[in-house]
Amino acid sequence: MGFLSNLFRKKEEEQVRNPSGIYTFYIEDIFTITKLGCIVVGIVKGADIHLGDEVYIVDTKGNRLKSKVMGMENPRFGKMNVAPIGRNIGILLSDIEATQVSKGDIPTNRREN
Repeated sequence: MGFLSNLFRKKEEEQVRNPSGIYTFYIEDIFTITKLGCIVVGIVKGADIHLGDEVYIVDTKGNRLKSKVMGMENPRFGKMNVAPIGRNIGILLSDIEATQVSKGDIPTNRREN
């Protein structure tokens, strides 16, 4: 990736950044790692996600589950403490079973609907 690609990508990220700091993350895939837990995979939208963030998962029926970001990883960049907007990542969630979430559910840090 060249200099101009990085420059334009940063401008795009700034344009989609949510000024309130609210992020969303559309779940594209779900799996379980034995002795670790539920991993959800998707792309970060709105604001950066930080290790330790509280997460509220809104399912397609409007139900909400509370969890915490216990780990984040990207195949290209490895383990992360902060996942920037536009990054495709896997998130390890606490206190959530893979059967409780579905593709299309939306993890967010917004506390209310």
